[in-house]
Amino acid sequence: MKSKLKKVLLPTMALSLMIMAPAIAEGPSQTAGQQPPLPEEIAFQIPANNYCSADKSLDFSFQLSNAGSTPADITVSFYQQDGTKLTTEGTSYQEIGSTIIPGKPFTLKGYTTGLYHINFGNHLKCSERVYLGRIFVNSGKASLLARGWVNTNGAVQNVEVNGNQTFELAAVPTPAEATATKAE
Repeated sequence: MKSKLKKVLLPTMALSLMIMAPAIAEGPSQTAGQQPPLPEEIAFQIPANNYCSADKSLDFSFQLSNAGSTPADITVSFYQQDGTKLTTEGTSYQEIGSTIIPGKPFTLKGYTTGLYHINFGNHLKCSERVYLGRIFVNSGKASLLARGWVNTNGAVQNVEVNGNQTFELAAVPTPAEATATKAE
Protein backbone atom coordinates (compact mmCIF):
# COMPACT_ATOMS: atom_id res chain seq x y z
CA MET A 1 0.00 0.00 0.00
CA LYS A 2 2.82 2.38 0.89
CA SER A 3 4.52 1.84 -2.46
CA LYS A 4 1.28 2.57 -4.36
CA LEU A 5 0.80 5.71 -2.27
CA LYS A 6 4.36 6.81 -3.05
CA LYS A 7 3.79 6.21 -6.75
CA VAL A 8 0.74 8.49 -6.73
CA LEU A 9 1.75 11.12 -4.17
CA LEU A 10 5.28 11.86 -5.32
CA PRO A 11 4.38 12.81 -8.91
CA THR A 12 1.39 14.80 -7.65
CA MET A 13 3.55 16.72 -5.18
CA ALA A 14 6.18 17.36 -7.80
CA LEU A 15 3.57 18.78 -10.17
CA SER A 16 2.09 20.99 -7.48
CA LEU A 17 5.51 22.51 -6.77
CA MET A 18 6.19 23.39 -10.40
CA ILE A 19 5.92 27.02 -11.36
CA MET A 20 3.59 27.52 -14.28
CA ALA A 21 4.49 30.36 -16.64
CA PRO A 22 1.55 32.12 -18.33
CA ALA A 23 1.18 31.73 -22.05
CA ILE A 24 2.10 34.79 -24.09
CA ALA A 25 0.44 35.43 -27.42
CA GLU A 26 2.81 36.48 -30.13
CA GLY A 27 2.13 37.93 -33.54
CA PRO A 28 3.80 36.79 -36.71
CA SER A 29 7.53 36.46 -36.26
CA GLN A 30 9.70 39.23 -37.62
CA THR A 31 13.07 38.72 -39.26
CA ALA A 32 15.82 39.91 -36.93
CA GLY A 33 16.26 43.67 -37.20
CA GLN A 34 12.99 44.24 -39.08
CA GLN A 35 10.44 46.69 -37.71
CA PRO A 36 6.71 46.04 -38.08
CA PRO A 37 5.21 48.01 -40.97
CA LEU A 38 4.01 51.54 -40.22
CA PRO A 39 0.28 52.25 -40.47
CA GLU A 40 -1.06 54.06 -43.54
CA GLU A 41 -3.53 56.15 -41.58
CA ILE A 42 -4.57 57.42 -38.18
CA ALA A 43 -8.11 58.22 -37.02
CA PHE A 44 -9.24 60.62 -34.30
CA GLN A 45 -12.47 61.88 -32.75
CA ILE A 46 -13.77 65.44 -32.94
CA PRO A 47 -15.81 66.51 -29.89
CA ALA A 48 -18.63 68.24 -31.75
CA ASN A 49 -21.66 66.84 -29.93
CA ASN A 50 -22.45 70.28 -28.47
CA TYR A 51 -25.34 72.71 -28.73
CA CYS A 52 -25.31 74.28 -32.15
CA SER A 53 -27.52 76.92 -33.80
CA ALA A 54 -27.14 80.22 -35.60
CA ASP A 55 -26.84 82.02 -32.21
CA LYS A 56 -24.71 79.27 -30.63
CA SER A 57 -22.40 78.37 -33.47
CA LEU A 58 -19.55 75.90 -33.24
CA ASP A 59 -16.04 76.55 -34.63
CA PHE A 60 -13.75 73.69 -35.62
CA SER A 61 -10.05 74.31 -36.22
CA PHE A 62 -7.39 71.78 -37.12
CA GLN A 63 -3.67 71.93 -37.82
CA LEU A 64 -1.35 69.30 -39.26
CA SER A 65 2.43 69.74 -39.21
CA ASN A 66 5.10 67.84 -41.10
CA ALA A 67 7.72 67.08 -38.42
CA GLY A 68 10.17 65.77 -41.04
CA SER A 69 12.41 67.49 -43.55
CA THR A 70 11.00 65.70 -46.61
CA PRO A 71 7.63 66.51 -48.22
CA ALA A 72 4.65 64.42 -47.09
CA ASP A 73 2.00 63.30 -49.61
CA ILE A 74 -1.17 63.11 -47.49
CA THR A 75 -4.96 63.42 -47.39
CA VAL A 76 -7.06 64.61 -44.46
CA SER A 77 -10.70 63.53 -44.33
CA PHE A 78 -13.48 64.58 -41.96
CA TYR A 79 -16.69 62.56 -41.50
CA GLN A 80 -20.14 63.60 -40.38
CA GLN A 81 -22.18 61.62 -37.85
CA ASP A 82 -23.68 59.38 -40.55
CA GLY A 83 -20.27 58.66 -42.14
CA THR A 84 -20.66 61.14 -45.01
CA LYS A 85 -17.38 62.85 -45.95
CA LEU A 86 -17.18 66.60 -45.50
CA THR A 87 -15.54 68.09 -48.59
CA THR A 88 -16.20 71.79 -47.93
CA GLU A 89 -13.20 74.08 -48.17
CA GLY A 90 -12.43 75.82 -44.90
CA THR A 91 -12.78 79.50 -44.17
CA SER A 92 -10.23 82.14 -43.31
CA TYR A 93 -11.17 84.87 -40.87
CA GLN A 94 -9.23 87.08 -38.42
CA GLU A 95 -5.90 85.28 -38.79
CA ILE A 96 -7.46 81.79 -38.68
CA GLY A 97 -6.68 80.27 -42.06
CA SER A 98 -7.48 77.23 -44.15
CA THR A 99 -5.01 75.55 -46.49
CA ILE A 100 -6.28 71.95 -46.22
CA ILE A 101 -9.20 70.85 -48.41
CA PRO A 102 -10.80 67.77 -46.81
CA GLY A 103 -10.63 64.64 -48.96
CA LYS A 104 -8.18 66.20 -51.45
CA PRO A 105 -4.58 64.89 -51.58
CA PHE A 106 -1.88 67.49 -51.02
CA THR A 107 1.84 67.75 -50.34
CA LEU A 108 2.97 69.23 -47.04
CA LYS A 109 6.57 70.46 -47.34
CA GLY A 110 9.07 69.64 -44.61
CA TYR A 111 8.52 71.48 -41.32
CA THR A 112 5.36 73.22 -42.58
CA THR A 113 1.83 73.27 -41.21
CA GLY A 114 -1.51 72.90 -42.99
CA LEU A 115 -4.62 74.49 -41.47
CA TYR A 116 -8.38 73.98 -41.59
CA HIS A 117 -11.15 76.03 -40.00
CA ILE A 118 -14.93 75.93 -40.42
CA ASN A 119 -17.96 77.24 -38.53
CA PHE A 120 -21.10 75.15 -38.02
CA GLY A 121 -24.25 77.15 -37.34
CA ASN A 122 -23.33 80.13 -39.52
CA HIS A 123 -21.17 78.94 -42.43
CA LEU A 124 -22.45 75.34 -42.55
CA LYS A 125 -25.57 73.79 -41.05
CA CYS A 126 -25.23 72.30 -37.58
CA SER A 127 -26.37 68.96 -39.02
CA GLU A 128 -23.16 68.91 -41.12
CA ARG A 129 -20.87 68.84 -38.06
CA VAL A 130 -17.92 66.45 -38.19
CA TYR A 131 -17.19 63.84 -35.53
CA LEU A 132 -14.33 61.81 -37.00
CA GLY A 133 -11.10 62.68 -38.76
CA ARG A 134 -8.57 60.53 -40.60
CA ILE A 135 -5.11 61.30 -41.93
CA PHE A 136 -3.78 59.09 -44.76
CA VAL A 137 -0.33 58.96 -46.29
CA ASN A 138 -0.69 58.51 -50.06
CA SER A 139 2.91 57.59 -50.90
CA GLY A 140 6.20 57.29 -49.10
CA LYS A 141 6.54 57.97 -45.40
CA ALA A 142 5.55 60.90 -43.20
CA SER A 143 6.36 62.07 -39.68
CA LEU A 144 3.44 64.23 -38.53
CA LEU A 145 1.94 66.14 -35.60
CA ALA A 146 -1.76 67.06 -35.48
CA ARG A 147 -4.16 68.77 -33.12
CA GLY A 148 -7.20 70.96 -33.14
CA TRP A 149 -10.03 72.44 -31.14
CA VAL A 150 -13.78 72.90 -31.11
CA ASN A 151 -15.11 76.18 -29.68
CA THR A 152 -18.74 76.53 -28.66
CA ASN A 153 -19.47 80.01 -27.29
CA GLY A 154 -16.04 80.28 -25.68
CA ALA A 155 -15.94 76.74 -24.28
CA VAL A 156 -12.96 75.08 -25.97
CA GLN A 157 -12.51 71.31 -26.29
CA ASN A 158 -9.24 69.95 -27.66
CA VAL A 159 -9.00 67.54 -30.58
CA GLU A 160 -6.20 65.12 -29.73
CA VAL A 161 -4.40 63.06 -32.33
CA ASN A 162 -2.00 60.40 -31.02
CA GLY A 163 -1.82 62.05 -27.60
CA ASN A 164 -0.31 65.19 -29.20
CA GLN A 165 2.81 63.15 -30.04
CA THR A 166 4.58 62.76 -33.38
CA PHE A 167 3.32 59.79 -35.40
CA GLU A 168 4.75 57.99 -38.41
CA LEU A 169 2.70 56.84 -41.40
CA ALA A 170 3.82 54.97 -44.51
CA ALA A 171 2.00 54.00 -47.67
CA VAL A 172 1.86 50.35 -48.67
CA PRO A 173 4.19 50.09 -51.66
CA THR A 174 2.67 49.36 -55.04
CA PRO A 175 3.71 46.01 -56.63
CA ALA A 176 6.21 47.91 -58.83
CA GLU A 177 7.73 49.69 -55.79
CA ALA A 178 7.94 46.42 -53.86
CA THR A 179 9.72 44.73 -56.78
CA ALA A 180 12.15 47.66 -57.11
CA THR A 181 12.94 47.53 -53.38
CA LYS A 182 13.65 43.78 -53.54
CA ALA A 183 15.98 44.32 -56.47
CA GLU A 184 18.13 46.80 -54.49
